[in-house]
Amino acid sequence: MTNPMDDATAVERERVMRPVIRLVMVYLGLSILIALLVTVLHNSVLDYQFLHAANHDSPDPAVRDQVRASLSWGLWSRPVSAVIILLVYLRIIKGLRNGKRSSYRRIRIVAVVVTVLNLYYIVSGQNPVWMSIGQGLQIVVLIATFVLASRPDVKAHFHPAPKV
Repeated sequence: MTNPMDDATAVERERVMRPVIRLVMVYLGLSILIALLVTVLHNSVLDYQFLHAANHDSPDPAVRDQVRASLSWGLWSRPVSAVIILLVYLRIIKGLRNGKRSSYRRIRIVAVVVTVLNLYYIVSGQNPVWMSIGQGLQIVVLIATFVLASRPDVKAHFHPAPKV
């Protein structure tokens, strides 16, 4: 038999977490879309990054080949990282729904860290404009996620367990 108090708490937690979880899902959608576009437009993105990379104009063809190969490997890692991020975020969402404090901390930390990383990618100018726009949208979603997750009504569902 379930405790009605626990059921009411779970329903309330689901209600206050719904906007946060929706934003996480939007972020995941953007991540997957960007990863798919990078895969489909691989050569175009690679050409752009190569022209903006250090040593792209090296007189040594071996150096140029190494730069291009390194950039290509980095681009191919995007779809793989998008799948890993998807799995991690799905686990975090499950934890948020179950009231796990560790998931609550993780979503806030991830929002800050990934925002900083995306800002770096935009400022560095190493990606085509369409990718920077996508990363800018991700930043907006991550900031909104952090702000919503930091609201007192959300925090109230993730207080540390009382010490006995």
